[in-house]
Amino acid sequence: MESFYLPMASRLRLAFLGFLVLWLCSFAGAQTTPKRKILLLGIDGCRVDALLKANTPTLDSLRQHGIFCSTSWHLGKTKSGPGWSSMLTGVWDNKHLVHDNRFSGHQFKNYPFFPAYLKATNENLTSAIVVGWKALYRIAPKHGWDKSYTATTDEQCMHKAIEVMKNTNPDVLMLHFDQVDFTGHTSGFDPENEKYIRAIENVDDLISTFLAYLKSRPAYPNEDWLILSSTDHGGIGLTHSGSSVEERKIWWLASSPALPSLEISLADPGSLFYPELPINPSQQHRYPSIVDIAATALDHLLPSSVMDSLHLDGRSWLHFSTAAFPLDWGTMSQTSDKNSTIYTFDQIQITEPLPPHTHEKH
Repeated sequence: MESFYLPMASRLRLAFLGFLVLWLCSFAGAQTTPKRKILLLGIDGCRVDALLKANTPTLDSLRQHGIFCSTSWHLGKTKSGPGWSSMLTGVWDNKHLVHDNRFSGHQFKNYPFFPAYLKATNENLTSAIVVGWKALYRIAPKHGWDKSYTATTDEQCMHKAIEVMKNTNPDVLMLHFDQVDFTGHTSGFDPENEKYIRAIENVDDLISTFLAYLKSRPAYPNEDWLILSSTDHGGIGLTHSGSSVEERKIWWLASSPALPSLEISLADPGSLFYPELPINPSQQHRYPSIVDIAATALDHLLPSSVMDSLHLDGRSWLHFSTAAFPLDWGTMSQTSDKNSTIYTFDQIQITEPLPPHTHEKH
């Protein structure tokens, strides 16, 4: 190869251009990294059997792109104060010490709502909660949420959430729906109750409207949304707070294009709160529970080194895969049909659709 000589000025210009290209490439790469965000959809008092019976195309679509647990057993007291506290702190009743709807005796100083951990790690991360239940609206901004908003109806809460996104665009947004619980208290927590079913279907319609707005925003293509959803308790008759299956067996959902499409079900593991139902420790952490909402949300936004230091009861499900089950789950059997692969362990079953398909409700 022939050697050649470049004047110093030319070499400096090339060096500068090379540096400029590298800088522009790194800048472009940074610009195309999606901004991670959390949407938490809380549906108060929504029984899982009623949810599965109702016509909920929006939630069904989210289930097809994530992990759904139809037996997300509530291990604490089946009341709103303890339920939302467990979901938002990532620890059970024996740590946050909330046992009523006044949040009296709470230990939120030691176990705050999960956005507090985000703010402590990165002060630029912001959060907002839009909630129909006034007690949660009042206490939320005192223990972790940057902003708290309320409205009278579920529809008004949904429109308030759209307004919040337009004005402040938080990194974490919780949208709480209260009407399903109200309908249960006034006409019955029952999948055979048409009013209760319609209340669930109305929430699904409102979620559809909100998601349509969310996706219409110019920033959406550059965002990485993890959508989480669950409830604080089930119900029986006109009430809840007891230890019945109808009150404790709830549901859990995490939806993201990055997650596998799985449905998890588990036999009753008992309870940490009701002494007549002693907990089975081997089953306690083998399914997504409400304390896992906080842990999974934090894992989406925080480095793993920070996650390891939090000591929550909850665990993240972002890294769960059928390619490598936990070793302590024991022996597995596997069966398949034309629609799915089913992995069965002692007391737990995981269904993986092949390929994902829409479940038609009757």
